[in-house]
Amino acid sequence: MTPLDPTDRRIIDLLIDDARQSVAAIAEAVHLSRSATSDRVRRLERDGWITGYRAEVSPEVSGRTLEAVVGIRMRGDADREAVEGWLADHPAVTEAVHLTGPDNYLVRFLCLGTQELDEVLMTMKSDAGVAATETRIVLRRLPVSG
Repeated sequence: MTPLDPTDRRIIDLLIDDARQSVAAIAEAVHLSRSATSDRVRRLERDGWITGYRAEVSPEVSGRTLEAVVGIRMRGDADREAVEGWLADHPAVTEAVHLTGPDNYLVRFLCLGTQELDEVLMTMKSDAGVAATETRIVLRRLPVSG
């Protein structure tokens, strides 16, 4: 990977803030030409600094307004690949990380309501090798930078 200079860092910061902004707007902000800025963005993508762009879908529009963060402890005989495949394929899972500590995974779910969350938790325990879960319901998100 090519090391980042201050201009590259600024381009990344601008894209984190708004990935849909035009190259022209980024070029103006970093005081480069459009072509030089476009070349830098392509290099940052090629070198792996920028790994993708995504759309954030409104939970209200999708109907999935119940957000839960669940710590998951696996049974000793659980097949990790099968569990990770189950998590990757479930439509309510928005993020999952493998951890050290008492929980094997921390998973963020967006559910239609408490009934779907209950069904997801029960299914994980019966089908995916989960021994125990610790669920926290998100009350509100705090604005943070970055």
